[in-house]
Amino acid sequence: MKPIIGINCSFHNENDPLLNKLCLAEIYVQAVMKTGGIPILLPIVEGEDNIWAMLDKIDGLLMSGGGGLSSQFANSERIPSLAEQSPARHKFDLQLVKLALQRDLPILGICRGHQTINEAAGGTLHLSLTGLTKQNHKQDSSDDQVCHEIVLEPSSLIASLLGVNTIGVNSIHRQAVAELAPGFRAVAYADNQIIEAYESERHTFVMGCQFHPESLMLGDVRFARVYEAFVEAATKFSSRKVVTSISPNM
Repeated sequence: MKPIIGINCSFHNENDPLLNKLCLAEIYVQAVMKTGGIPILLPIVEGEDNIWAMLDKIDGLLMSGGGGLSSQFANSERIPSLAEQSPARHKFDLQLVKLALQRDLPILGICRGHQTINEAAGGTLHLSLTGLTKQNHKQDSSDDQVCHEIVLEPSSLIASLLGVNTIGVNSIHRQAVAELAPGFRAVAYADNQIIEAYESERHTFVMGCQFHPESLMLGDVRFARVYEAFVEAATKFSSRKVVTSISPNM
């Protein structure tokens, strides 16, 4: 059976309960389907029991990008240049990831999702890239175009998937991972050691990508391998669930 991949949503607060919106760029759904998964959207809900119930239904968690993280992350002032930071989404996303990590659910984080996973696991964030890099990390071109190069750790999973040690990626962010969470290791860097990808050494499959492989795979099939590896891990997780759910007396 194809694994079920849960994808978190963006929250657009219109200051009117009748107009507030949950939404997701369709390209995430397309990437999951093209690589063998069945995507379902996870709405923002309150209550740990409700989040557990959603996690019970999925085999892998895709943490999507969009917007900046809440400035409450570092108890600092809001950054005016950032897109909507959505504290409601941020609170839900943190709960979602923490519980998913507890059950060793396969997780792939993209852009904001990459940053959120690291925070949930105990890492920190650069709230601004100003002064940290000379590269343009907020490209004006289409998302399927490369913006700058990254260097991959040769021994990493992502390097084996992409088949190279250096590759061009897109870039649509104004924040970045700073200190990695315990058990995470950086596996790709932009200039000035900006972390572009990490992998967990404590979990079966946890990977964060600051770039957007789902957009790049439209023109470069190598980037599809990131999603393929994630979906494969979710398939194995699903198989383990089936085995453990069978009674020993059956």
